[in-house]
Amino acid sequence: MKNIFAPIYETWFSIYEPNYRLLFDTLYNGNGYIYLGLSFIIIPLICWYLFYYTWKFPYGNFLHWLLWMLIAVVIVFASTWSIANSEIFASNNQKLIEALNDPETGYKEYATSLPTMYGSINSLMALLLGFIFALFMKRYSKVQTHLPF
Repeated sequence: MKNIFAPIYETWFSIYEPNYRLLFDTLYNGNGYIYLGLSFIIIPLICWYLFYYTWKFPYGNFLHWLLWMLIAVVIVFASTWSIANSEIFASNNQKLIEALNDPETGYKEYATSLPTMYGSINSLMALLLGFIFALFMKRYSKVQTHLPF
């Protein structure tokens, strides 16, 4: 699964910076990309399942649906930021630890911006996937069949 998610972030969204290869190798080898990728898929799936199949009263309206989408995106951003931050800064990779502690390398400045970048990308992808999940799940819902439209 690393080979599926790593190109999404590194190539499609052009996050990969060759000067900081050690960061990306650590994410790749430590399964960070798997956790990041699954977070933008599983969290919206669970959120929309809860909205369409467990929330029965009151019936939702379009504002509820938008609020639910916002909640899902915020949860994805926060969890992605947390995953990326812990995968980078709590890594056991000794070379990365040394590079992060050496101010001349610039690793620490770049590494502190990465969790926000990953969170933004995952939020965008969660928004898109959440909308697709919502369109699919509304067809089989017994209560929220009219949302999003």
